[in-house]
Amino acid sequence: MNRREWLGLAGTALGATALFRRSLGAADDPKATPGGLIAGKDERLLVLTEKPVVLETPLRLLDQTDGITPKKLLFVRNNQTLPGANTTEPLPLDGWKIELTGLLAKEVTLDAGELAKMDRVEHEMVLQCSGNGRSLMAKAAPISGTRWGRGGMGNVRFAGVPLAKVLERLKVKVAPEARYVTAEGRDDPEPGKPDFEHSLLLEDVLKRSILALEINGERLPAIHGGPVRLVTPGFYGTMQIKWLSRLRFEKGETTNPFQVPQYRTPLTPIPPGAKWEATLDNSRPSWRMRVVSYILSPGPGAELKAGAVTVRGIAFNDGDAAIETVLVSFDQGKTWGRATIQAPKGPYGWYRWEASAALKPGTQQVWSRAVDALGRSQPLDGTVFWNPHGYEWNGVDKVEVTVK
Repeated sequence: MNRREWLGLAGTALGATALFRRSLGAADDPKATPGGLIAGKDERLLVLTEKPVVLETPLRLLDQTDGITPKKLLFVRNNQTLPGANTTEPLPLDGWKIELTGLLAKEVTLDAGELAKMDRVEHEMVLQCSGNGRSLMAKAAPISGTRWGRGGMGNVRFAGVPLAKVLERLKVKVAPEARYVTAEGRDDPEPGKPDFEHSLLLEDVLKRSILALEINGERLPAIHGGPVRLVTPGFYGTMQIKWLSRLRFEKGETTNPFQVPQYRTPLTPIPPGAKWEATLDNSRPSWRMRVVSYILSPGPGAELKAGAVTVRGIAFNDGDAAIETVLVSFDQGKTWGRATIQAPKGPYGWYRWEASAALKPGTQQVWSRAVDALGRSQPLDGTVFWNPHGYEWNGVDKVEVTVK
């Protein structure tokens, strides 16, 4: 049964926001509001594109949460569209089929309703688009892709059944020669474009991946991949396949254009503006998230009173090691001080941090830099990792403010 047969059965001022949207090519349609495009979304989100829908979360809204991003504020990034899925309400779970195919002792089709009867795990984790910060990387040289600011991210709690447990429950053995799992969803490809899919290393999938059914304690919204999404904590959002319909166990990674040349970065740095196209040999997939920190408050251009100022932000990585230090500078990197850190409930969530200083009148910059237990940190200039698609920005975060 193909997807169409199955479906047959089954923070800125308003003026600045409008200008920002026009600069990104969003249509001047008064109906093109976040809530108009996706039922249930907060109207303060930024519309970057309308089809497929892409919404960005202003950082001031993330600063106002308790650390977990509610569904109404969570950013949206879709490469394709599933009819009827532009809502924060869930889709039916029963009747949703997921095929397990390829290098297996036997191929099976799972009714997703069975997942609800199995024991689940929950991961607090960062969901981040691999293009988050692309507008910052574009300062070095032109790039392609949606011009994200810094709000293509959120911190959520996904709950679901580990894929390894699903295979065990179904008594499905993976062949020794299998090294990758390629995931497909039920969404439709854009006209003239290939269908979206991604490959992950089998060892990572068996260690981390879950078939997610819930987010933040409620059923997974349609717009965020419900009823079932393949979720792999610590990996970029593009690898968290929405509307999961098929998992293929294979020897090699897919050569689908969304796997190569898209969503890859150079193995060695290239000069900004250089002509470069990714291949399987000269690049790596956008899998594990780089270590990064972001300043949530104050925001760029904020006007502050001279004297004591408190800076708040978040930091995270791929979960392989704890964030040990967040350094904050108020003199453009000449000196650094340590922020106080609040760790998440698990290795994959974001760390909240805070630092204070006395600022004098004038134009000032606040910088933040995270360091994890493996010594990984952020480059002072994030454009050292420039690539033509602007993936994986992780430069030291810099916010300019006016002190009066």
